Amino acid sequence: MNRISKIVVAVLVLISFSTLESCTYVKKLDSGIRKTFGSVNRFKRQQTLYSKRLGLENTDNSDSQEEEDGRMKRNPIQQKNMINDYGYLFEGINGFSPGVIVNYSNKDSSSDVFEYQDEKFKTIVPSREVFGWHPYWMGKSWEQYPFELLSTISYFSYNVNSKTGFSSNPEQIEDWKKTALIDSAKVKNTRVLLTVSLQGRSNNDYFLSNALLWNNLYGEVSKLLLERDADGIDINFEDIPFSKKNEFVDFVTGFEKFLTIQFQNNNKKDPYLSLTLPAHKDRDNFDIKGLDPFVDLFIIMGYDYNSTTSPDAVSPLQSEGIFSLKNTVDYFKEIKIDLSKTILALPYYGILWNINPAGEDNFEANIERKLTYSEIKNNFLNNKDIGGEVELDPISMSKVYRAAFEDNSIKEIHFDDAFTLSKKYDFAMNNGLKGVGIWALGYDKGSNELWGLVENYFSTDRATFNDPITEANGFPIRFAKSLVQQKHVFIAIIIYFVLALVTAFVLILSDWRIRDTIIKNSINQLIVIFIGFVLLTPLVVFVKELLDQGGFSIKSSWEIYIGFFIGLLVFYLSTRLKWNNVIKKP
Repeated sequence: MNRISKIVVAVLVLISFSTLESCTYVKKLDSGIRKTFGSVNRFKRQQTLYSKRLGLENTDNSDSQEEEDGRMKRNPIQQKNMINDYGYLFEGINGFSPGVIVNYSNKDSSSDVFEYQDEKFKTIVPSREVFGWHPYWMGKSWEQYPFELLSTISYFSYNVNSKTGFSSNPEQIEDWKKTALIDSAKVKNTRVLLTVSLQGRSNNDYFLSNALLWNNLYGEVSKLLLERDADGIDINFEDIPFSKKNEFVDFVTGFEKFLTIQFQNNNKKDPYLSLTLPAHKDRDNFDIKGLDPFVDLFIIMGYDYNSTTSPDAVSPLQSEGIFSLKNTVDYFKEIKIDLSKTILALPYYGILWNINPAGEDNFEANIERKLTYSEIKNNFLNNKDIGGEVELDPISMSKVYRAAFEDNSIKEIHFDDAFTLSKKYDFAMNNGLKGVGIWALGYDKGSNELWGLVENYFSTDRATFNDPITEANGFPIRFAKSLVQQKHVFIAIIIYFVLALVTAFVLILSDWRIRDTIIKNSINQLIVIFIGFVLLTPLVVFVKELLDQGGFSIKSSWEIYIGFFIGLLVFYLSTRLKWNNVIKKP
């Protein structure tokens, strides 16, 4: 190898290592990819759809045209007013007809035991977990639950007073002491827990900073569990400050040890402890490794992803932004959570949005309320007096209900049904999780299609779980995602490929016959300038980054001009270089 070739190789190796070490550029590329997919305003795109479906771009709104061009049927304002006047269960109106039940005496307890008799279900296999919360505001809706389809039920909840550690909702605690829910569940061998909840950053900060208060909570909850022969607790602390990450581990550790001693003293099996984890907000504030030895079940809350300003899914399988069920599960897998004792909780509720015109082709959206699955089904889907439409969002794998009204407003509901939940069950089990959770029991009002879905998936250990993301995306999207996920590898390949082309280009120019041919023909000169511009563009980006680090900012639009200028300069210098002194003609 002659001297010029050695110099070229040495320079290229230096550039190669320098470029690979430039992590800032890699991060910038990653940020650009996220921005391309995540900054797209989904609601802004939807506004064009609303305008078209309402026919606002055309003043002729006859019924015949509505049928021809796919416009939405306009409902009378009276129907809209009726919807607004509904008494909605989710907002705290308790109780409804429990359906067909049988009431019989339990010989081992003073409480009555209720068993749902509408349909016979199989029992959940031990290798699976189906977890459900019974909120106290659902009253006696538990009389409808087929407990054989629940591995665990947790009474929600013991609300912690952050200033004392004792309960802040004594009425609900009295209900816990008397409810026949516990007896009915234990007849079916369903595990019974008491949820211990504390919300709010300031509440968590104060309580977790005062370890003396923990003993008040430990002792009070222990008495409640032993009094009803319950099996353990579900800890639901939300908005934990990062500064209290270690204190929370100490709190959970102390809770588990205290209950274990109390249970052993009363000849009870060791307590069962579940812990709810947030889908995205503050999830870094939980020390999974430190908590793992004391937790029997991790529950990922796979809901509340929705925005407060633009209509979107409550529990999206995927999303155009960052957060989704896929992102959440990937995060917990990356931090090495024990999948064999982790489940994904999914919603039995949806969100009703008001969408109102706000100028030409513009709309404003706001949340009206949350709706239980039974309310969505009975008040909207099965309501023949309202002309609404339902469609599947294949990205979020959620259903969307829309109904238009004479004032050009729209009611829009994002929710899950048996079909979309089945895909999310597939997703959870395909990722190696133990099962699923239900927030919340009673929101379905005894819907047999949802209980039947649970039975089909979790009453056998021979079920086959398909990957719903692969089904939904197809090869092009999967390939694009693999590029994003393995971007560092592909960037390295591209860098070395460009360097190989540059090396080949320089070696070709070392031949005097090729140089003479280029110099004598203006078209060949332009071709060489263009090739040089293309090959030098990565170098321009690299130089720009070095200048940025030195405090010199260059606009992105100038990169092209700089690259072209460098290409011209390199060509000019190469034509003036006395190549014959370096590589002699034969």
